[in-house]
Amino acid sequence: MKYKKTILIIDDMKQIRDILWFSFKQEGYKPILAENGQKGIEYLFDRENAIDLVILDVMMPKMDGFEVLEKIRTSNDPVSKTPIIMLTAKAQKEDVIKGLSKGASDYVLKPYKFADLLAKVQALIG
Repeated sequence: MKYKKTILIIDDMKQIRDILWFSFKQEGYKPILAENGQKGIEYLFDRENAIDLVILDVMMPKMDGFEVLEKIRTSNDPVSKTPIIMLTAKAQKEDVIKGLSKGASDYVLKPYKFADLLAKVQALIG
């Protein structure tokens, strides 16, 4: 099967990862899963993996999504330009501003409608 693009999903909740994996697979994308920020960063910076977009939760153990976002955006690596959608329940205005000011391409609040998330992904990577 020829995939449209590869999406790295970084979320500590297995249920969310599984739902997103299934939903994006149905749309022809190649979803890759990481259960925490550290694993996500390792995967993203691995030269073997070409990631077109990252979907990133904020509230995770060890390394939260804001830390992951900052590590990606401040790197001197080509992956620093990868589009990143924050997908989170952190709905305070300050959180949204923090995510966008640190370089998130978009900020989507949980609970979300997959059609809305898909539209944002398509706008960023086709």
